[in-house]
Amino acid sequence: MSTGLSGADINSYLAVTGWVRQPEEWRGAAVWLREGDHEIFVPGTDDLADGPRRVREILALLARLEGRSREEIASDIGAPMADVQWYRSPIFPADGRLGLGDAAVAFESAQAALTAAARAVLAPGRPVFAGAPPREVRDLLARVRVGPIVPSTDVLTIRVPLERDEADGIPLARRALILLQRAMVLLRDAVAQVHETRDMGVFDGIVRDGVSADLCAALAQMAGADPERRMEAGFRWARAAPSEVPARTVVFDPGTKAVLSMAAHRFRRLPSGSASVTGRIVMLGDDGDRDRFRVQVRGVLVTEADGADKLIWVRLPGEAAYDLAVTAHRSGTPVRAEGTLHNVNGRRELVATGFGPLSADRPEETT
Repeated sequence: MSTGLSGADINSYLAVTGWVRQPEEWRGAAVWLREGDHEIFVPGTDDLADGPRRVREILALLARLEGRSREEIASDIGAPMADVQWYRSPIFPADGRLGLGDAAVAFESAQAALTAAARAVLAPGRPVFAGAPPREVRDLLARVRVGPIVPSTDVLTIRVPLERDEADGIPLARRALILLQRAMVLLRDAVAQVHETRDMGVFDGIVRDGVSADLCAALAQMAGADPERRMEAGFRWARAAPSEVPARTVVFDPGTKAVLSMAAHRFRRLPSGSASVTGRIVMLGDDGDRDRFRVQVRGVLVTEADGADKLIWVRLPGEAAYDLAVTAHRSGTPVRAEGTLHNVNGRRELVATGFGPLSADRPEETT
């Protein structure tokens, strides 16, 4: 078909959007019904002479029923292995005539939000990210596509192709968007709570869920300058790679920009510094959902200021490190963690970038 949309892709799209395929065919075409009133015939081959016209008719009907443009629907049909994220923001005018400055802000904000989420997947629990993103994140961003840019729309659409992740079978792109969706829900609720209580401390407890100064600043920028208008962000998972996590739309109330800007400033001012701890693990913490891969170590905490005997929680860099921690805890083997010290919910927590058990011939430094 000259549109580039295959019959197989159209059929797979209809199958997940409420259409019911009929057992019979009509002259080789698949027959689809919806709500008993609408009917679509999908050609059984892609090289029919009138194939492009039939595809245009299908797109026209779908656009009318879904209330979206033909371009958007065609993009969804043609990308079965791409997750979709979208924003509706005050910086997008209703007539679709996006100014150059606003377009630059929108693209920069969308990229910054996805970057912050991907970095939080790889290095959880950090309120601020320093330096350039790691290679995995840069590779992810290079695959992201925008659009289509449709006249008379106020939505920015981001398409994130999925690739197989050798580590656990879940692509980084999907993990980043799942984290970003959850972080947005928590930010929406935190903003609402601040509006009621004026207590910014509510943000400190959601750093562990991927919320950071980088993400808050990106969404504050996306929210635009008009304090009376709301912002929306939505997610749809690739139809060829379903997710157990429900896709959803997150709506931020008016006044979100100011609170998120204050949260970003708060995260950047949280006391932090390089630190290490050497000792034995006394407690493991991994709830399998929100608060993952933490251990409590009793030993010598060395900071930029001094060293002292401490009992401190250490947030590990990932599952592999946590597996090492479980083994060390069972055997009583001393461990050493290095990273950055942060205040989380009024307590100090070491966010580790390096972690491992001490070798048997190394002098023990614990108390």
